[in-house]
Amino acid sequence: MNKFMKKMTAVIMTFALAVTAVLVSASNTMVVKAATSSKVYINPYSERVVTYKPGNEATSFSGVISISGCNKKSEIKKLKSDNKNIKVEARDGYISVRYGKKACKANITCTVKGVKLKTTFTVKKYSNPLKAFKIGKTNFKSKYNKINSYRQTKSFKNQTFTIQTNSGWKIKSVSLTQNGKFKYYYPNSSKFSAKISLTKDYDDIGMIIKNEKTGVSEYISFTKVKYIY
Repeated sequence: MNKFMKKMTAVIMTFALAVTAVLVSASNTMVVKAATSSKVYINPYSERVVTYKPGNEATSFSGVISISGCNKKSEIKKLKSDNKNIKVEARDGYISVRYGKKACKANITCTVKGVKLKTTFTVKKYSNPLKAFKIGKTNFKSKYNKINSYRQTKSFKNQTFTIQTNSGWKIKSVSLTQNGKFKYYYPNSSKFSAKISLTKDYDDIGMIIKNEKTGVSEYISFTKVKYIY
């Protein structure tokens, strides 16, 4: 496994663990009916408040709503979304949700093994959660006005990295990739600071930042690359 694949695997694992920790307290609407609902229910860790990024070149995005007690798409019956801008499709053990660059909300309903399930899926327009994003004396805050990821070729050695969020947002996790080594932090705060060196290809900073009021979680990344294509 090459360095890039190792780095991506670690980032994905860290992101999954942090999202689980964040979403466990989310107040997404979920209604489950029928006496056997304790065995079939919408997984509360499924992310159901998402954002579209105006600066993203893609025009269509997807999300996942997993269903506990369900393994086959054939078990998901009468699947409906009451908003034409949010489309749903049954998959093995989960619902695939597709949406575009438009703020909207849908009630999603289905029946699984005789249990009626209902939840909401909300799409919001992305807003920059950062008040400051500094490496040394350079503030990269504006790079995140329309998108949640930024790549650049400049190296930084033994610099102070400082981040501060806007009101209502908290930094749930921070992962630092430096020369193939990883460090993880869980500040649960509006501020974070650390010494960093981003000198190798794909050295990066990854953060999960959550808005406690809206329930929106954003993954913010800053990556050092050798070339930008």
